[in-house]
Amino acid sequence: MGRRSRAGIPVKAMVCAVILGIAAMGTGCGRPVQEQTEAGSASRYPEHMELTVAYWQIDDFLARGEEDAVLKTLEDKFNITIVPQNITWDDYYGKIRLWAETGELPDLFVGAGRQGRDYYQWVREGILHEIPQDLSAYPHLEQYMDSPEKEGCMVDGKLYCIFRQTYSEQAETIKDRTIAYRWDLAREAGITREPENWEEFRAMIQAIRQADSRGTGIGGMTAKNFNMLMGPLFTYSIPLASNGGTAYYWVPQGENRYVPALFAGQNLGEDALATWQLARDMYAEGTIEKDIFLATTSQAEEKFLMGRSAAICFDGGIANTRNHENIVRYWKDVHGTEFLEDVRFLDLMPSVTGELYYPVWDYAWSESYINGNVSDEKLERILALYDYLLSEEGMLLGNFGIEGESYRLGADGEVILLTQEAPSDRYPSIGMFASLVCWNYGNQDASRFPSTIPQEYVCLDQERVEKARECRIPEYQYACTIAASRMEDCIAIDTNSIFQRIVLGTEPVEEIWQEIIQEYLDQGLEEMIEEVNRQVRGTGG
Repeated sequence: MGRRSRAGIPVKAMVCAVILGIAAMGTGCGRPVQEQTEAGSASRYPEHMELTVAYWQIDDFLARGEEDAVLKTLEDKFNITIVPQNITWDDYYGKIRLWAETGELPDLFVGAGRQGRDYYQWVREGILHEIPQDLSAYPHLEQYMDSPEKEGCMVDGKLYCIFRQTYSEQAETIKDRTIAYRWDLAREAGITREPENWEEFRAMIQAIRQADSRGTGIGGMTAKNFNMLMGPLFTYSIPLASNGGTAYYWVPQGENRYVPALFAGQNLGEDALATWQLARDMYAEGTIEKDIFLATTSQAEEKFLMGRSAAICFDGGIANTRNHENIVRYWKDVHGTEFLEDVRFLDLMPSVTGELYYPVWDYAWSESYINGNVSDEKLERILALYDYLLSEEGMLLGNFGIEGESYRLGADGEVILLTQEAPSDRYPSIGMFASLVCWNYGNQDASRFPSTIPQEYVCLDQERVEKARECRIPEYQYACTIAASRMEDCIAIDTNSIFQRIVLGTEPVEEIWQEIIQEYLDQGLEEMIEEVNRQVRGTGG
C-alpha cells in the first residue's frame, strides 16, 4: 500500500473502490509467513486462550458463534475463544475510561485516545502494553506500521498502540465529515439552487422547516454526534482547529512562533470568533437542532430517515456502510423514492476569506490497545492475529468470508462475490474483523476488491476527494504537535466543552470566548506555547 508524507502528499492514492467509507473496509493482521497454515487446519498454538475484546457492537457481530464460519476459522487457527465486551458508539469512551480506572480493561480494545491526555497517563501508569519495537516476526504488521502515523502512537520513543488506518492520502479525509440534506423538501419549499455558502444553507434549512411540507414537524440539522459539526463549521475561520486533546495542529502567529490552531489570530484566539458566532447563530435560529447535544447516533439516524430532521452531519463519507445499513436501505420503504433522488450533500463552504477548506485529520482514526497486564504469550497471540488479518489470506477471510462460498478469485486476482447478500450477512463477525486492525484494506491494493456499496455512492465520494485535492492546506508545524503532546504539563484542549459553552451560552460570544481563553492562560497556555516554540527552534523544526 502506498505511503505518504505528513504534509499529505500521497505516494500512491487508493482507487475508487476504496472509497467505501470507514466501516465498509477492514484490514486485519497476519501472522508470520512461516507460521501460516491453511484456513481451518489445526492450530500451531497448543495452549488455548480466552481473549477478551472490546469493539463497537461486538455482541451483534459475534452473536452466531459456531455458526459463523469466519469466526470459527480464526478461533481455530489461533486456538482462542474471543470473549466479547460490548461498547457502543455512544458509550465507548466512558466505558473504556471506567475500565481503566477500575483495572477491568479487556485484553484488547479499540478507542480514539492517542490524541488525549488519558493515553499518556495510561502509559505512565503501566495500563497499556508496549508494542515491541522489533516486529520482524510479524512481517505484515511490520509493513503496516511503517507509516508516519506510527509517530503519533509513541511515548518516550516507545509504541503503545496500533493506529487504525482510515485513509491513504490527505484529500480523503474530506469524507470524515459529510452533511446530507433533504433537497426534495428544499424544492418543495421553493428553493431552486443548492446552497453555495453558509448563508444560503441556513436559508434553505429555515425554508424547509417553515414549509414542513410532509407534516413531520421537521427540525434543522442533526448529527451522529454533536462534535462532528465542528469539522465543517471550523473551516469557516479556523480550518485546522478540529483536532482537540493534545494532538492539535499548530499554526503560525507572526514570524517564528506557532500557536494551537484554535487560538490562531493576531491576538490569541481572534480568528475563531467568526466561527463561534456562526455556530451560535445557527443554533439560535434552529438551523442546528436544539436537542443536538442530547441525541445519540441511532436517534440522529432515525430522525433523518423518518423526515424529522432536514439535514444530518455524519462521518465516513457518502459510501459509508453504516449509513447504508441504517438509513439508505430503508429509504425507499419509508419515502417511496430512491435516496439519491431526495438527498444532496453539502459542498465545501467558502471561508471568511473566500477560500475553500476541508477538515484536515490524521489518516488514522482510533487505535487498538493491549492491556498492560497480558502475558507475553497472549501478547504474541494478539500480534499474530493482527499480522494474519493484514496478510492477503487474512484480509480476504476477514472481509469476504470463505472462498468458494461467498466469493471467488478471478483470473487477475480480483474478488468476485458469489451472492447478492453481503458477506457480512452470512458471516456477521466480518463486521468486526474487517475493521479490527484498520478501516481499509491495509497493505493490500484495493483495486482488486468489490464495493458492497452501489458505485454511484462510491463515485460521489471520489468527486469530493478530487475537489479536496485542489484545496490549499494552511501552513502548520507538526513538530510542535509532537513536542507539545510529549510534555508532562501539555494542555489538553477540550473542544467539545468549548463548543457547547459558546453555542448554548447567553452572553455575547466574544465575552464567553475571552473567558475561555483566560482559563487556558491560567492553566499555563502561554508558557506551554513558549516552551514548544523553544524546543522546535532548538531542533531546527
